[in-house]
Amino acid sequence: MATPTPSSNTPQKHLPAFSSPAPRSVPGMVNFDSPAALGLLAEGGVGMGISMSGLGMSSLGLSASAMGRADEDERRRRLETIISTLKSKRGRVTEQGIKDLCKKEGLEVMADPGSLFLAIGSEGAVEILVRNGEILADSVNLELTHDRHNYAASGSRILANSLKPLPGIAKINLSLDRFSHNLDKLLRMDKLSASGNGGVSCYSAIFGVYASLRKLFEHEKKMALAVMDANSPDSRLKAEREVLCKKSGRPRINAGDCLGLSLEYWMEKRSVNTRTAAATTSVKGKEKMDVDSESTDEYPEDKDPDTNKVYSLTIECEASQSSMYSPIRISDAWISDAIEKPADAPDADMNNILLNRPSIDWLEPPPTYLPSAAADGDDDAMNLDNAPGRLPNIRFIAKFNPPLVIPLTTFVTIQQSFGVSVEGLDIRPTTFAGLVLRPDEADPVLGPNNQATQELLASTSDIIIDKDGKEVTTQHLHSLYVPREDWSRVIESLPFSHPRQLVEILPTLRQYAFTTSLLQHTFGTSSHTSNSKQRASHPTDLPSPPLTPDQQASTKTSAQKPLQLDLTLSSAPPMPRLRLDMPYPSPPPPPSLPAPTLPTTETAASDFLSSIFESSPAAPAPAKQSSINITVDINPNADIVVIEQNVISTAPLDREGKDGDADADVDMDKHDDSAMIDRNRKVNRIGRALDVAADIGVWAEWVRREVGRDLA
Repeated sequence: MATPTPSSNTPQKHLPAFSSPAPRSVPGMVNFDSPAALGLLAEGGVGMGISMSGLGMSSLGLSASAMGRADEDERRRRLETIISTLKSKRGRVTEQGIKDLCKKEGLEVMADPGSLFLAIGSEGAVEILVRNGEILADSVNLELTHDRHNYAASGSRILANSLKPLPGIAKINLSLDRFSHNLDKLLRMDKLSASGNGGVSCYSAIFGVYASLRKLFEHEKKMALAVMDANSPDSRLKAEREVLCKKSGRPRINAGDCLGLSLEYWMEKRSVNTRTAAATTSVKGKEKMDVDSESTDEYPEDKDPDTNKVYSLTIECEASQSSMYSPIRISDAWISDAIEKPADAPDADMNNILLNRPSIDWLEPPPTYLPSAAADGDDDAMNLDNAPGRLPNIRFIAKFNPPLVIPLTTFVTIQQSFGVSVEGLDIRPTTFAGLVLRPDEADPVLGPNNQATQELLASTSDIIIDKDGKEVTTQHLHSLYVPREDWSRVIESLPFSHPRQLVEILPTLRQYAFTTSLLQHTFGTSSHTSNSKQRASHPTDLPSPPLTPDQQASTKTSAQKPLQLDLTLSSAPPMPRLRLDMPYPSPPPPPSLPAPTLPTTETAASDFLSSIFESSPAAPAPAKQSSINITVDINPNADIVVIEQNVISTAPLDREGKDGDADADVDMDKHDDSAMIDRNRKVNRIGRALDVAADIGVWAEWVRREVGRDLA
């Protein structure tokens, strides 16, 4: 594959790095949340901005004016949208603001001197202390009827934090949006658990799922610790993150700022640990972590979400007819006490049998039946809902936090495997890179009329550590090529009937969570607000790469030539594929030597030349290729496999002079096996470096440095 030539498509110097590929005459996408934009649409002043396979409405001969003005139903719909938008606005964090919010939600509020008491049905209540009309955010107390796993205490912390301003936000501008979001979760759980729905406790159902997932997590953590040095610093934290990202995930109650049960399945830069040394090396700290393993305060990623962003599934309950979908079951026995069953068990998974590894011993809890409702009259005898042994009209649902972009075929496969109908699925021409990088804008991968593959550009300033241990800033110019348009969708929620279903799809979710992380760190708007923003690479298991000598020389001057990194992405199943093209590092300049002295009559000329060559290091052999090319596949569980590269030589060893000598052939075979193992180790190290760095720029600098060392 030839190295792309980004210079031909590179925009002008003063244009934004991620400017739209559409011509200047083409109007931008319209945000239909604006009433003004809706008015323009009704008048036919702008196009709809919606395309299907590159064909806009204008291409089909249709426009807003051709279709006529909006009728009364359309005007009513727009008015309802505006009203609902205004209703969604919450008040300020004040005593009166909380009272107005509760009135709007239909909650009963009891105001006593110095406190507000919010009664959330029969399941829970929230008490908020007030002093001189000011909310005391540190004094929020949540109480639950069915409290387990320290839910009320950790939930109180989350509710208190939602009443505090975020960093950089003035207290006077603090709204009730976050508090209202958490309050809505509690209200939904209470309404579903009300006697009108059968009186089944959704909290008990959620706690049962958590107990089984936690049992599986603790078992897999012990297995991970068994292959680690248990006395090494942060061994337990490393084992937990290994299970989180490679096994069945990490279940948590009220994790971070998310109220409820979360199954965490991926973490960005999991090899980076921001925990302080004092908290990690003390034995007392380890004992505390064992005792309070469910405490959310024990995880450093909660305090540094920018470095260790976590992808999770929030497990909740929602209303659903039991005749259409499997209802919830209240049980702690979703998995056996043995956790695993032998690889040769009759019902073991075929892949586990072939790989001789145990399978998880999942169980099927019995259905949860509700008692029959009391009959109030003769008419109720014909009501089927009052029949004994009825099932609750409630189901489990997993909500993606954050929503995840996956290919359309993968989306359909997951939906069908969970028993969710895909009939009438709205198929839109959206690509993986477009949804990941610009979800609220026109797809940047689709060019005008869908005629050409677009080139997405971005620039970054990365801080790396040089060989002297000093921080050095290097400039990178990134370009992204998407040869084919792989249609993709955003998956936001998924109903399920058994936690086994969630655990089984985690390897697939990790593939696209890791790919999303790589793209957003390199091309995403969050990390490219301005070209001057810098991201530090943390020295962990991966040595921090220094700048190449020619870049070090240019750094001393005011002008530094950026390093061009060309990426080619294919997100089509069964796995994403990423190719990196970048220039070889320039050979280091020869060191300055002292002025030679002329040979005396006692020194021969050949001895004089020999002393010069011996005192200077041997120059590296010139590179045979003009660029470094590495192609990796992101396999399930985000396991990175290098499938093509031109860094490590794979040429067969020279066996000349060994023919006819049996002993020599045996020795050569052993040498070949050893050399092949060494080559595979070096190639695997390239993939391991990307896994640890989790950053294209840092990985590229490391590879360029290791090229000079032959990845020894």
